[in-house]
Amino acid sequence: MIRSETLNAKLETLPDRPGVYLFKDAGGVIIYVGKAKSLRSRVRSYFTCEDDGRYQYPRLVASIHSLEIILTRDEVEALATEAALIKKHGPRYNVDLRDDKSFPYLKITREPFPRITLTRKPRTRNADYYGPFTNVRETRSFIRTLKGILQICNCNLPLKPDRIAAGKYKLCLDYHIGRCAGPCIGEISSDEYLKSIDRFKKFLMGRHDEIMKALADEMKELAGQLRFEEAAALRDRLSAIRRFSDRQRKVSTEAVDRDAVSLVREDSYAAFSVIKVRGGRIVGQSPFHMDRAAGLDDADLMEAFLVRHYDLVDSFPDEIFLELEPPDMASLSTYLGNLAGKRVRMSAPVRGEKRELVKTALRNAEHLLLERRLMAEKRDFIPRAVKALQDNLNLPEPPLMIEAFDISNLHGTDSVASLVAFKDGKPWKSGYRMFKIRTVEGIDDFASINEAVQRRYSRLKSQTEAVFPDLILIDGGPGQLSSARAALDELELGGLHVIGLAKRLEEIYLPGQHDPLILPKSSSALRLLQQVRDEAHRYAVSRHRMLRSRRQVKSRLDDIAGVGPSRRRALLKRFGSLKRIAAAGIDEIAETPGIGRKLAETIKQELP
Repeated sequence: MIRSETLNAKLETLPDRPGVYLFKDAGGVIIYVGKAKSLRSRVRSYFTCEDDGRYQYPRLVASIHSLEIILTRDEVEALATEAALIKKHGPRYNVDLRDDKSFPYLKITREPFPRITLTRKPRTRNADYYGPFTNVRETRSFIRTLKGILQICNCNLPLKPDRIAAGKYKLCLDYHIGRCAGPCIGEISSDEYLKSIDRFKKFLMGRHDEIMKALADEMKELAGQLRFEEAAALRDRLSAIRRFSDRQRKVSTEAVDRDAVSLVREDSYAAFSVIKVRGGRIVGQSPFHMDRAAGLDDADLMEAFLVRHYDLVDSFPDEIFLELEPPDMASLSTYLGNLAGKRVRMSAPVRGEKRELVKTALRNAEHLLLERRLMAEKRDFIPRAVKALQDNLNLPEPPLMIEAFDISNLHGTDSVASLVAFKDGKPWKSGYRMFKIRTVEGIDDFASINEAVQRRYSRLKSQTEAVFPDLILIDGGPGQLSSARAALDELELGGLHVIGLAKRLEEIYLPGQHDPLILPKSSSALRLLQQVRDEAHRYAVSRHRMLRSRRQVKSRLDDIAGVGPSRRRALLKRFGSLKRIAAAGIDEIAETPGIGRKLAETIKQELP
């Protein structure tokens, strides 16, 4: 790598201290922001001339022209500084938390008669904000229902006391059907109205039991004063709130605020789900996704998400449960606690109701990933995994048809080769084939693969309208791959693309390349190859067992004098297996068509 003298000098003088580093391109634009416990070791690792699999290689490193660092007191300050700089500059090579800016917030104005609305506009000082909320339709329904129960006006009029006194407002339908207390005509004082607003906020935070207790106490007080109509109205509102509260699943007996965060990933895409628990009940689920996540490990992705997500929210939980621990849990917890203004406990539970909550978040993240995959496939008409496989293997066309071979035998006997076909990324049973190995004695997977490949494609070559696969997968390493390649070369089919997949480390071997290709475990291309390989193995084993079973049945019955093919078929049709024949009595065997008592005694004697 060619670096400028200025950049080299900065790399040599980097301190062994915590801080933030900023990479800039030739135009001085910040293209990446990172943090480190040790700036010296972390920053220099980018310039080792070795591609370590992270997304930054080779695109980021090739674009770096200059470097700037900011020293911090500790890792927590480095984390906060990194988050602020990413938010400010939006560097192109940092992972990107999507959809955060489009999510609306719930706005409650600070007025004598506050208004409650959803907004995406910049925040102002004369209002309180809650959110962000990802499911807008569900949030609107929630707000309207709760407003009606608590008799909060649904209009957006700025109700001012002087205009109310002057009768400038008119009643709407909500008042007449009992969904509004009528503040616009002075039917309720500002203090009483603010009580309803306070209950709305508490319900939003999951404090349902506290609201219901307050309403129940108020109802009893009204009944004690013989104000039965007002008490009955309050009773109806209390019942409505109880029904509304019961819709939300209660996941904890503890009235604490919790978030559960999980992630799933595929290729360069990561999906996150945040399950929000307030007052022991699930009150919402927020889906997010990040692009440009390839090469970054799950722990780093989780940390990046938590920093970005909780920089957006207005209310913090007391506890955050994670599917996996970030690299520096203590620093991250301190950073979030500083944002929240209180202690925020973080943990990665392994059992109990806390772990079940994390699993709920995981299921939601998996669903988000599935939705994303289906949308991409619908748009591209090519399965995502197939397209990824084309990119990873540098194939000229997407491998819409894949054929895979595997060998199965027992100590060299009953050796078979399976051929399975995958079409558009899914098993295509019509393309399955089985080959009994004829020319190989004993255990020789190399020769067996050679025979199976040669027989398959020589037959295919002889057909006038044959369709050859886009990719051939061999279960095995360099040896099996070389044997398959030799068979194809002999048939003058060297243009077919063939690879090997070794089981132990899931290494992909390509013809003519000494070093194997290693794909990350989150790669959809690798998962597709594993699925194809495992299906070939399953099919080979099942065919081998069937052949071995037939051979064993045939040899044991045919060795009995007087039992030929027709009598053997009759016995197996009646009893189903050798084991059941051996367990049957002489009289039962003799009842089989074509089997007399004398032959039954012989069979019973030969099959103890």
